[in-house]
Amino acid sequence: MMSNLNNGSNDYSQTLYKKISYFLTIIVTEVIIFYMFINFLSSKGIDYRLFLLILPIIAFFILRGNQKITNLVKESYSRCNSFSVIFMILLLVFIPFLFKDNSYLLHICIMSGLYLIIALGLNIQLGSTGMVNFAFAAFFGVGAYASALLTINFNFSFWLGILAAIIISAVFGLLIGSLTLKSTGFYYALVTMAFQIIFHLLVNNLRFTGGSGGISNIPFPTIGKYSFSSSLNILGINLPFQANYYYLVLAVVLFSLYLAKRLYNSRTGLIWNAIREDEIAAKCQGININKGKLEASAIGAIFGGMAGPIYAHYISFISPESFTFHFSVVLICIVILGGLDNILGVIIGAVLLTVIPEKIRFFAEARMLFYGIIIILVLIFKPQGLIPERIRKYNFFKF
Repeated sequence: MMSNLNNGSNDYSQTLYKKISYFLTIIVTEVIIFYMFINFLSSKGIDYRLFLLILPIIAFFILRGNQKITNLVKESYSRCNSFSVIFMILLLVFIPFLFKDNSYLLHICIMSGLYLIIALGLNIQLGSTGMVNFAFAAFFGVGAYASALLTINFNFSFWLGILAAIIISAVFGLLIGSLTLKSTGFYYALVTMAFQIIFHLLVNNLRFTGGSGGISNIPFPTIGKYSFSSSLNILGINLPFQANYYYLVLAVVLFSLYLAKRLYNSRTGLIWNAIREDEIAAKCQGININKGKLEASAIGAIFGGMAGPIYAHYISFISPESFTFHFSVVLICIVILGGLDNILGVIIGAVLLTVIPEKIRFFAEARMLFYGIIIILVLIFKPQGLIPERIRKYNFFKF
């Protein structure tokens, strides 16, 4: 009897010890990552920034040789995934307080979030379904222009404007998807390039879109009598007005990640992967190829429709130059760099390709060269991206 009690007590103690070690591992790991990210954003010397860029690479190779630490980190995130997400969200909530005296750094964080939202949509098409879409800047632009025009010309609120923009972007995605159903591979990529060029020419020449001069004085979002143009006061601490948009973007990012994750592990995600791997084999298994492609086109466009209005009302000005072919290439670079069909990879890619060019200013005049070098290096040394696609369990009863 006493022996059984002792064994039970020992098992409980070991389980508790393991859980505590998992929690501590996650806390230490995420605090270190967060600290390095904040330091990189706040740093001013180029040498120090380069050091902070190289340091994670050195740490990666050091930890790679220490299998015990690597296994502990992997097991901690595997067993306590929910805790890791909640703790990271808590850290992200504090960013406006850390940058309350530097709104530019907060602006970089906002743009990183917007890039992430759009890239998640592109990942559905490029990563999950294998559709190389060069018109994704157009989806972003459709959402931005739709919300701006509705709020200015028809007195829509921002919140109604963003809902309308999402619907319009989805319809635009369905339109492109239906017109490209017979195109695959390089032909599909060329057709989407043409759509991107057509969109840019239209918004650059149509009168109601403001032409090359764009649309200015786009109203700020409001909640009741509170305007997002006002500074945010939390517990007596005044935060710059960018904090309003930061928390809005953070909320939309979390929703987008949840939606992308559900789709990723669903029957729909499996259908997209089947289409990507072999359309003929997928059709032989009874999969409706056209329906799967249209769903990927529409749902992917929805992510662009969510990000576009936030960008338009945050900057308060949009023009055709904000939605060029160059931006579509940047989005493709984000997905390829992070890893095709991998949500964590998209997060890493969006942060890296937003923050690094902004902070290392000597790349400012040659960003396309920088993106090109990144893609070449990734395709040579890490063809599957920084975080390769992993085998996962599908939930056939969802979506």
